[in-house]
Amino acid sequence: MIIWTRRQMLGLAASALPVWAAPGDAQAAWPTKPVSITVAYAGGGAIDGLIRYCTEQIQKRHPEIVFVIEYKPGAGGNIAADAVARMKGDGHQFLMTGSSTQAANVSLYKTLPFDPEKDFAPIASMATVPYILVVNPSRVPVSTFQEFVAFVKSRPGQLSYASSAITGRLAGEILKQRMGLQATFVPYKTLAQVVSDIIGGHLDYAFGDPQGYLPHVRSGRLRAIAVTTRARIASANDIPTLSESGIADFDVSAWLALYGKAGMPAIAIQRINQLINEVLEAPEGQAFLTSIGLQPLLGKPDQLAALQKRDTLAWAQAIRAAGITIE
Repeated sequence: MIIWTRRQMLGLAASALPVWAAPGDAQAAWPTKPVSITVAYAGGGAIDGLIRYCTEQIQKRHPEIVFVIEYKPGAGGNIAADAVARMKGDGHQFLMTGSSTQAANVSLYKTLPFDPEKDFAPIASMATVPYILVVNPSRVPVSTFQEFVAFVKSRPGQLSYASSAITGRLAGEILKQRMGLQATFVPYKTLAQVVSDIIGGHLDYAFGDPQGYLPHVRSGRLRAIAVTTRARIASANDIPTLSESGIADFDVSAWLALYGKAGMPAIAIQRINQLINEVLEAPEGQAFLTSIGLQPLLGKPDQLAALQKRDTLAWAQAIRAAGITIE
């Protein structure tokens, strides 16, 4: 059970060629070479845990399939998406990304170097990501959302907050609008940087995915105030929702999905969709998603395409209402 890095693959290519499948095998037409997955965000968060779990489980079932995972974080996932869009496609190039890159960024950025719909083939939706509002308890000594609002309002413009994800930033902007708060957003490239700075006392509060923050909440270094989704998180059911806490109908989340380069052969799309769904539909897969605070969102390529179209419109409305733009 190995996830190959690009450096390891270069060494492999120099030494030997792998045997992919026996001639005549019904599945032998794909893959015919290592499968490249470019991840739009840095390691350590939900997207990293999810793609590594899926590829490891696929390799357990199909040892002949080799994955090359490369991380290209930055610009809300645009760097990774642009890299995949520019690749010479042969059915083995994939982008592990989410709703920020594929649905929100077209309204956030004045220009994109790629077309989120035309340059990619939808493969499989995988999970939804709730976000947690956390505080540094030394800088923001509150325990409830009501106390949090009162604390921020008593210090207009003095507090700073962050998120490494576009959806986390949008959650923060919507929260400020709904509650009349004034605080400064600080952009970060990676979740690890946000976690380090909020624990270190350089930030007051932050929004992030459960996998990145829950260990620090449980250790007491951070305090969870609320979750941004309509329902509580199964793995942290003691954290109330913002809707429960007084903001009616507050429901902000992201989804994670796999895309291929546009023009990908149908057999590749069908096969990788099948492999991912087999992993995540299994009881162990469902348990894994729950354990890292994710909610299953499995489906076929056409369902992902419809989801992307729907959320592109929904995020455009939310972004206009929040008045957010990124140069």
